[in-house]
Amino acid sequence: MRCTTPRAARLRYARRVPDPLSRRDFLRAVGATAWLVTCNGNDAVVAATAALDPDETSVVVAIWGERPGALVEAEAAAGGRTVATGRVALDGQFGALVLTGLPSDTVHDVTVRIAGVVVGAHRVRTAPRADDPRPVRVAISADYDPSPAFASGVIDALIAAEPELLISIGDFPYTDNGPPAMTVPTYRERHLDLRTHPPVRALLESCGLCAIYDDHEVRNNWDGLTQIEEPERYAAAMQVWDEFFPQRAAVGEVRYRRWRWGAHLECFLLDCRRFRSANRAVDDASKTMLGATQLQWLIDGVTSSTAAFKLILTSIPLDYGAGDDHWASFTTERDAMFAALVGTPGVLFVSGDQHWFAAQRHAFGIREMQIGPLGRGFGVPPPAVPSVLFRSVQRYNAGLIDITGDQLTTTGLGADGERFYHESFSAADLTPRAP
Repeated sequence: MRCTTPRAARLRYARRVPDPLSRRDFLRAVGATAWLVTCNGNDAVVAATAALDPDETSVVVAIWGERPGALVEAEAAAGGRTVATGRVALDGQFGALVLTGLPSDTVHDVTVRIAGVVVGAHRVRTAPRADDPRPVRVAISADYDPSPAFASGVIDALIAAEPELLISIGDFPYTDNGPPAMTVPTYRERHLDLRTHPPVRALLESCGLCAIYDDHEVRNNWDGLTQIEEPERYAAAMQVWDEFFPQRAAVGEVRYRRWRWGAHLECFLLDCRRFRSANRAVDDASKTMLGATQLQWLIDGVTSSTAAFKLILTSIPLDYGAGDDHWASFTTERDAMFAALVGTPGVLFVSGDQHWFAAQRHAFGIREMQIGPLGRGFGVPPPAVPSVLFRSVQRYNAGLIDITGDQLTTTGLGADGERFYHESFSAADLTPRAP
């Protein structure tokens, strides 16, 4: 039994006009409508699914379903032929399946059936082989709140850009909207508000997703003290994150990871929260953003990578932001990281969190593209300095990365589909150099 919403109808959700309902009532209304699937008036299922972390031969399917213990079946089809299947019973209301044996660099339609009813389909491309030099496109987003106050066409524009992969670098969702989440049930409610939001559903059905949290998945500006001062809240937030964003083989506290996407791109997705010191700590050699293990993992991985371009995804900017919650308060570690990357070609940082778009140049010639918000209030930047090459404020946006041969192009994508900023680099242009 198959029930789906036509793609054109799904896209129209992104331009929904706000109505006088409260945020919570609005989300419950559109979420239930989007995910309540009825066939012939006999069967109904409310569910939320996502296709996560595709690699060359597999994809992780994350499932939430309103029927505890329900049997879930997933199928990946390519070219009209089923290439992989799997099944699992929900553990409570959560489940995860890893569909394996998929052909590389292939678009798959991944469908999920819960209690016999198909509740959606995801179009997912597996990664090209590490020796495949074809052009690639990935998209990067940050800072999305499903409140109707932030409705725009930016998700429509992202879907229309047809990225092969979407990378979310944080604040997805905002769990600390009032009243803030404090317990497992309330954190689950906030994640479900987001994942059942029609524009988000349409986006998640259009491509695979790789994601990491920033601060609002726990609370605003959380740091190393949060785990000590609010251990139950921290534990609840991390448990629910893992329920909605399961990984193939999570180990302990490690959620940072790397992956290849063809011959010319390797991505390094950082965790800038779980291992950091207190923001207010003295900025010396003992203060850390990444922790010693992650920092060494990053340096070793980037400097040894054979990809032409190394994309380092940090949820918070390297400098020139507001407040003390970003790398400008961790300069000792940041500068050591910069120095360790000198001579490595093709290094580009991408960041979010501050709610404006920017292109920036740092010490050693290191370049950064700062993106966001996808859908949230706009930030107010401090005065620009010469190293801030471009800024766009008061604009919903996401970033595109296109790589063709020895050229990487960064693009700022606006809510109206306008490509309001772009810059192209060779791998040599993106080589950090000693002063």
